[in-house]
Amino acid sequence: MASTATAPSPRATAPAPSALSPRGLASAGSRLPGRLLAALSRVLPIVVLCALWELVTRTGLVGTQIVPPFSTVCAAAVDLLRSGTLLQHLGVSLYRALGGLALSIVVGVSLGISMARNRHVENFFDPLVSLVYPLPKTALVPLTMVWLGITDRAAILVVFLAGLLPIVVNTYHGVRSVDRVLLWSARSLGTPERGLFRRVVIPASMPYIFNGVRIALPVSFIVVISVELVASKVGIGNLINGFGGLGIYDYMFATILLFVAVAFVADRCAVRIGTGVMRWHEERDAS
Repeated sequence: MASTATAPSPRATAPAPSALSPRGLASAGSRLPGRLLAALSRVLPIVVLCALWELVTRTGLVGTQIVPPFSTVCAAAVDLLRSGTLLQHLGVSLYRALGGLALSIVVGVSLGISMARNRHVENFFDPLVSLVYPLPKTALVPLTMVWLGITDRAAILVVFLAGLLPIVVNTYHGVRSVDRVLLWSARSLGTPERGLFRRVVIPASMPYIFNGVRIALPVSFIVVISVELVASKVGIGNLINGFGGLGIYDYMFATILLFVAVAFVADRCAVRIGTGVMRWHEERDAS
């Protein structure tokens, strides 16, 4: 019996439009306004806030002796950057914040994994974590001053304790929530028990670990400023305290805004790194 060949479907054989073809350019051009609007929607609230700041100070609704106009604060920020004063103090604050955060990541991830995989470790550390979690970490500043003096080590210790607990808790829940189907599938494909942790448990826990790091990152910046306001001879917190004590509020607000901008950039960098590391996780959820 002769078989009849079926003609291929034009839809199946049509090549995908090239990025340089008219169709590809039209598609990219149609996406451009959407991306532009999305970027503008993110910037617009900040622009509106700065405009309102300038308006309420210029119209006299808020005294300029208390809150300087936004334009004056911007001029002070430029002066601080040109003089190099801010960069010197910023380097010290970043060293303390990121140093404490790095220690909290190493210890927090290790402790969270150990608590999730070993019941004895969990039983020992769980009461300590529950007890220390609600404690305001800045309340430890006087103790660290007594133990370590007014040094970088004291600030790093407080930042470390503040960032440790979110990372421990998120890592613990990430390891405990690994889907058992993934473990069964890996075992059925011949993955040895020693390789399950590295190939399955850690990658599946990465979204939780990254969430803990993202929580700890702004906490580190907040705590380091709080420590420097109380006990430090250098750093952004000390600079803010000095300008505020002298009544130079335009430079004080400029210092705050520049530090907030640096913290925002650090958070965006962390998001980019996390997106790159967990790209496989997003592709799996989309499939």
